[in-house]
Amino acid sequence: MLFKTIALSIITVLLLLLALTRKPGHIKLLLALLSAAASIASMVFFILMQHTSGNPDAGQELVQLYAPCGIYVLIALFSLTVAALNRRKLQKDKAAKAAAKAEKAAAKAEKTTGQTDSGEN
Repeated sequence: MLFKTIALSIITVLLLLLALTRKPGHIKLLLALLSAAASIASMVFFILMQHTSGNPDAGQELVQLYAPCGIYVLIALFSLTVAALNRRKLQKDKAAKAAAKAEKAAAKAEKTTGQTDSGEN
C-alpha cells in the first residue's frame, strides 16, 4: 500500500508538471484532468494507509493526516483550474476560427456578387 501511495503521488506531480509545460490543447486538458484524478486517488490510498497503520498519533492528526490530505486537495483543485482555463482557451480559439471562417466566406460571397453585378453593367 505504501508503494502504491508513493508511486501514485509521484505520477500525480509528473502529470501536473507535464500539463503546465504544454501549450493549450486537448493534451494539456487531458493531462490536467488525469492529474486531478490521480491526486484524489493518492489521497484515498494515503487515508487507507493511515487507517491500516493504526491512524495518526494522538495530537499529531494535523501534521500526519490533515496537512497531507490538504496538499492532495490543493493539487487536485489546481489541476482542475488548469483544465478549466485550458478548456476556456480552446473554446475561445474555436469561436475565433469560426468567426474568421464566416468572415472569409462573407468576403468571398461579396466578391463574387460584386463581379456578377459589374459584369451586367
